Amino acid sequence: LIGCMCAITGKTVVEGDVEVSEAIDYARFYTTTMKQFVGMEDIEIAPKGTVLVISPWNFPCAIPVGGIVAALAGGNTVILKPATVAAPVAWLFAQAFWEAGVPKEALQVIITDRSALGVLTTAPEIKHIILTGGTDTARYIVQSNPITPLSAETGGKNAMILTASGDRDHAIMNVVASAFGNAGQKCSACSLLLVERSVYEDHNFRDKLIDAATSLKVGSVWNAGNVVGPMITSRNEKLLQALTLEPGESWLVPPRFLDEKQYVLAPTIKWGVQPGSYSFNTELFGPLLSVVCIENLQEGIDLVNGLEYGLTSGLQSLDEAEQKLWRDSLVAGNLYINRGITGAIVNRQPFGGMKLSAFGGGVKAGGPNYGLCFVNITDRPGSTTDYKRSYEEAWREEFARSRDINQLYGEQNVLRYLPIKNMVLRVSPTDTIEQIERVVYAARLCGTELVISIEPDSELFDRLPLSDCPVYEETLEEFLDTIENYERIRTCTPDINPLIYKEAAYYHIYVATAPPVKNGRVELIHYIKEQSISFEYHRYGSISDVPACE
Repeated sequence: LIGCMCAITGKTVVEGDVEVSEAIDYARFYTTTMKQFVGMEDIEIAPKGTVLVISPWNFPCAIPVGGIVAALAGGNTVILKPATVAAPVAWLFAQAFWEAGVPKEALQVIITDRSALGVLTTAPEIKHIILTGGTDTARYIVQSNPITPLSAETGGKNAMILTASGDRDHAIMNVVASAFGNAGQKCSACSLLLVERSVYEDHNFRDKLIDAATSLKVGSVWNAGNVVGPMITSRNEKLLQALTLEPGESWLVPPRFLDEKQYVLAPTIKWGVQPGSYSFNTELFGPLLSVVCIENLQEGIDLVNGLEYGLTSGLQSLDEAEQKLWRDSLVAGNLYINRGITGAIVNRQPFGGMKLSAFGGGVKAGGPNYGLCFVNITDRPGSTTDYKRSYEEAWREEFARSRDINQLYGEQNVLRYLPIKNMVLRVSPTDTIEQIERVVYAARLCGTELVISIEPDSELFDRLPLSDCPVYEETLEEFLDTIENYERIRTCTPDINPLIYKEAAYYHIYVATAPPVKNGRVELIHYIKEQSISFEYHRYGSISDVPACE
C-alpha cells in the first residue's frame, strides 16, 4: 500500500506509512466503539442500508478505509467511489477487506470519473453518503439530493497564529512541517501564518524561517531522504494564480519548480499577504505558505474566524491567558496549541471541521460517536428508561465535561462538546407530545437555544409542554423564510416536506431527523458539536505542569 501511494499519488514513504497506520487504527477503533452502543439495553440499532463512500486523492488509504469500516461496523453495505487518480490504492485495500472475510456483496468498488457522481449520489438505494473532498462537491451533492444524509469533511483555509509570547524556533518547526508536508496537499495544511508585528519585523525570525523552508529536501519519493514530493497535478489553476504577487506582497522564498512539467514545487513563502486577498481567502493545494502581519492576538482571531472555513487552526504562544482566549474564541473543529496542525490521530484527535469545512451533524471522524451516524436507533419496545434521568446522567458523565482520554505525557488531547447556538424544532402532525418534551428537555440541558415551529391550528398546539422556548405558529412557507436564522433544524421524523431539506441544504444547515429516544447518551448528540484540542505543553522535556481540562 505504501509503495502504491508513492507511485500513484506521489506520497513520500513516511507519509504513506502514517496512512496505513491510520487505516489500521480506524479498523480497530470503530468496531470497538460500536460495541458500547450495541450493548445498551434500552435501544435498538439497525443499519441504514447502503452507504456510499466518496474518498479523496490526498489521503487515498486512511480516509476511505475509515468510512468503509464505520459503515460496515453498523451492519451496512458499502459502495466505495475513490478518487479516480488514486483508484489503484483503493483496489489494493479492497482486496485486503475481501481476503479478510468481508464479502463482496457487502463492499463494492466503483471506478469512474466525476461525470457519474450525480448518478451515484441521487440513487434511491443509497441511504447515507460519506464524502471527503471539496466544498463545491459537497454543495453539489446536498443540493442535487438534499434528503439523503451527508457526512462530509470538506475544505480548509488553516491558519497558525504566532504571538510575541511564542517560542519562535519551536513555532518555525511546527509551521514548516504543517505547511509543506505531503507537498502542502493536506486539507489540514497550514496555509496562513499570522505573526504579531514585533516577531514579523524581527530579521532573525525571517532568516530562520527561510532556512527551515529551504533546507527541506525536495524531489522524487523514491529517494527516501526527500520530505517534499510531487503534487498530484500540474494543472492547479488556483495555486498558479496564487504564485503571482498582489499589492504589498513579496517573496520570502520565491517559487521554484524542480521539473519541466511543474509537478515538483519547492517550499514557497509569500510575505506581506493582506487580509481579504486571493492568497488569504482561497484554499490552495500546494507547498505555499502566506505570512500575514497582525498587531495582536485578538486581531488574528478575528481574521481567522472571518474565513469561510473552520477545519484546523493553531496557536504558538506560551502565555496562558492568550491560550485561553484563543481556545475559547476560535471557531474550528481541531485546535492545536504549540504543535503542528496536521497529523490527527484516531481517538487522540478526532477530526472534523466547522462552518464550510463540514457538512452533517458535527460528529467527528475517529471519535467515539462517529459510528452512530450510519445506523437507525429507536427505543427498545417496553423500555422503562426514565428519559430525564438518562439525559441528566449522560450530560454529567459524557457531554458536560472536557476530558483527555489518552493521558499522554507532555501532550494533552481534549475532546469537548459545544452547544448548538440555536435550533428550531419543526413539529410534524405525527409527532407525540412525549417526543417534543424530550427535545425541549435535551436542548435546555445542553444549553442550546430552542424555538418550536408548528403549523397554525395544529391539534398539538394546546398540548405543547410548558417551557421557556418561544413557540411560533407558522405555515410551511413562513417557516422556510426563517430557516437561515438557525444553526440546526430538529424534527422527530425524516418524513418531512422535501422543501425543508432543500432550503436547509441551500443555507448549509443540518437537519437532525432521528426520532428522539430515551437514552441520553444517544439523544444528546443532536444538540451539540464536537471540538478537539491538542496542546503540546512540555518544554525541553519538562512535563510537570499538566494543564487542566477545560
